[in-house]
Amino acid sequence: MAGNTLGNIFRVTTWGESHGDAIGCVIDGCPAGIRLSRQHIKSELDRDVPYPLLTRRVEENNFQILSGVFEGYTIGTPISIIVRNSNVESEKYKKIMHTPRPGHADLTYRMKYGHIDWRGGSRASGRTWVSTIAAGAVAKRICLLKKIAIKSTMLELGGVKVDNNNLEQIIEKLAEQSKRDSDTTGGIIEIQIQNLPSGLGAPAFNRFQADLGHAILNIPGIKTFELGDGLDSARMRASEFNDPIVTQGGSVTTSSNRAGGVLGGITYGPPVVFRFAVKPTPSILIAQKSVDLRTMKNTKMATEGRFDANYTPRVLVVAEAVSAIVCADHLMLSGYVPQDSIIPRKDRLRYDFMNRRA
Repeated sequence: MAGNTLGNIFRVTTWGESHGDAIGCVIDGCPAGIRLSRQHIKSELDRDVPYPLLTRRVEENNFQILSGVFEGYTIGTPISIIVRNSNVESEKYKKIMHTPRPGHADLTYRMKYGHIDWRGGSRASGRTWVSTIAAGAVAKRICLLKKIAIKSTMLELGGVKVDNNNLEQIIEKLAEQSKRDSDTTGGIIEIQIQNLPSGLGAPAFNRFQADLGHAILNIPGIKTFELGDGLDSARMRASEFNDPIVTQGGSVTTSSNRAGGVLGGITYGPPVVFRFAVKPTPSILIAQKSVDLRTMKNTKMATEGRFDANYTPRVLVVAEAVSAIVCADHLMLSGYVPQDSIIPRKDRLRYDFMNRRA
């Protein structure tokens, strides 16, 4: 199976299946000298299930940093992180192993590979993206060097607009509704990447927003990617959509941000703003039409395993992670962060450098 790596210089390869012994990632291209502790990774992994009411599988996410870090700093070699699976229930999936779940990857995996791991969605499960959250924690340490902030917001849950005043209430309602109806819902997320330097990206096949879109659209359940005013731009005239160019504090910028912080594939200072839709979790308890692959006859099936009533809050954390990975990669591609080490060359032979940095 190809296609498990994200990034060009800062490269993240993930591995593992939903019900396997473990999942993990290998991060290649991370420069030496970056402060990285277990707590930096744990604090992100602890966000994996922000609202336990909405999920039926909660893992402890016990993890180990196997390589690439010594005495609390990266050393420039591949960083390998393993996260153990401890809360799996595979038996229920035996009953539906020959009847692909509508809306899931069961059908396409069988068509492509023939022999698959039918437990819990295998590689297509949202569970496997926990390793990406761990990798995102490392990428965020690189982003911090340039004070880049990634801020995410849930705009809608289950078709209802969300704000700080009604979020908890809506989550409780969706959890109760899913328990009652055995159905699921989706949502809409917005992300702002602030303090990006100008010049990230390239005019053709490494456009910054294209790499972001590639990363976001690879997350399970994502069906759209909208930069800036996005779809609304199709209904505007250029005189309405174009962001006026002005001087501000001695710098050249724009007085509005309808373009979403990117022009010609290249960042130029304003926040990069994008939104995307998360579809309803496809695994549900309601009987749906499928085919029994043993007999090739039409039948009905219902998922008996566990699933999220609404996957959107968990996607938010994953989306932050892949956004950080794209930012870290582009910082290195554009020369804002050195590829080998962030330690100045004049200090690299000084044995006590790390202790003084601490």
